[in-house]
Amino acid sequence: MVLACRPGLGDFFLSSGLADEVIEVDKKSGEGRSKSLGRIRGETWDYVFVPHESVRTALWMSRVKARKGKIGFTKWWNKPFFTKRVVKPMDFPDALRQLSLLTAVDSRLAEAFGDESVQELRNQVARELVDYRLPVIPEWASMTIRQNRAVGRKIYVAPGSVWATKRWTPEGYAELSRMLLARGFSVELVGSNAEKPLCESIAATVPGVVNRCGETSLGGLTELFASGTALICNDSGAMHAAAAVGLPTVAIFGPTTLDLGFRPWQNRAVVVQHDLSCRPCAKHGGPVCPIGTHECMKSIPATEVLAALDRLLL
Repeated sequence: MVLACRPGLGDFFLSSGLADEVIEVDKKSGEGRSKSLGRIRGETWDYVFVPHESVRTALWMSRVKARKGKIGFTKWWNKPFFTKRVVKPMDFPDALRQLSLLTAVDSRLAEAFGDESVQELRNQVARELVDYRLPVIPEWASMTIRQNRAVGRKIYVAPGSVWATKRWTPEGYAELSRMLLARGFSVELVGSNAEKPLCESIAATVPGVVNRCGETSLGGLTELFASGTALICNDSGAMHAAAAVGLPTVAIFGPTTLDLGFRPWQNRAVVVQHDLSCRPCAKHGGPVCPIGTHECMKSIPATEVLAALDRLLL
């Protein structure tokens, strides 16, 4: 299987055995994009599965060759570009939405989507704490590629997010870290290079915290997570990396809500959130709170997040 993805993700998919080959497509580089797309257009594939729904991607697909079919999600305008189209099941979590593309060529998978166990996984509409230990995600739909084996009492904390409004407060993370250290846990901060100032500001106020921010790739991060006790994070990439190794996760949700479909896709996760009429304010959050309060995050105390961790580790 050949996977096209964003730059920086390829090593993870290759090292985890999820892909035989990776083509990284850099949308920000004209030369890099042309080279990658030239590679894709230069082959005749068996099947091409296209989760992206943009006009630009559909136009690219018109120049790609496939022996058995090109499969994408149904849009009113895109029938000429695909051999088969699938109606995207928006009431399911996004992991199942993406998997639904395969139902166009796999009748057994299409039948499995109708199982009661899968129907129970439809998006939550709850606006307070949600415990995801039940119902259980079927093995065929799981994104966990290896099982977590905790070594010691290590809590990873990922305070960052690409979107500023998705970040719980630095003060909250600092207070929580102090509580965890007092309980005998070790605490390690993780994140991308762009999140170094945030992690440094938290580490500076909490003696004893280890700051690993910017030290690892995605593959390296999952290696760390594989031996951790738990992760505390926002609705962010770290939450999904933890799901890949089954690391128990407490995720703090603010501007986004679970009915959008981007839940932690694993069976050992708890989401902490507050029910506010202004939520969700955007599909992916934003740079600033639209009403200027950021109450969705500021109203969540460290004691509530700690209680969620206790619940998860029972």
